[in-house]
Amino acid sequence: MSSDQSKIKKAAKLMKASDFTGDLNTFLAFYKFQPALTKRLDNLENASIDQSLINEIVLWKVNRYVCLGDENIEQLKELKGLKAGEHKKGNEILKALLDVNGVDLPMASTILRFINPKVFQIIDRHAYRAVYGKKYPLYQATQTERKISLYFDYIFDLMELCKSKGLAFTTIDRLLYIFDKKKNGKL
Repeated sequence: MSSDQSKIKKAAKLMKASDFTGDLNTFLAFYKFQPALTKRLDNLENASIDQSLINEIVLWKVNRYVCLGDENIEQLKELKGLKAGEHKKGNEILKALLDVNGVDLPMASTILRFINPKVFQIIDRHAYRAVYGKKYPLYQATQTERKISLYFDYIFDLMELCKSKGLAFTTIDRLLYIFDKKKNGKL
């Protein structure tokens, strides 16, 4: 069967909503996308339009909206007082962040990095490859303890890299991202 014939056969199996003979409203019962944010965005009659609202709408669309609880917010505030080399004191909040729906290690490390860039840095596929010269080894299903261990080892290795190359720890994430894209290409 040719590629065109395969596409035609697949298209023949597709159903248009207008051809459905049942009640289309029954499908709404299955809609569970970002429930709290969807409810809030559905009720904007009296809301002021500002960049913060636009950001939430965009984040809703790309399914990157993360809602942290008050306890998590308080734990993050405590991280501001940590000093360079004290990254392991962030173990509990990192674990809590990794338990939040929509947060994996790259997102959690980004939150930590902006809370205290003297202690934490972003780990992602580009930065990891720039540091270790190999593919990022974690997946969403990787055990939390493995993610935390790898992240803390990575932070230690970043500190060593900064020391040996005379680099600022607070901007190493940006340097690694650009370095990897320029020297190693696309992922």
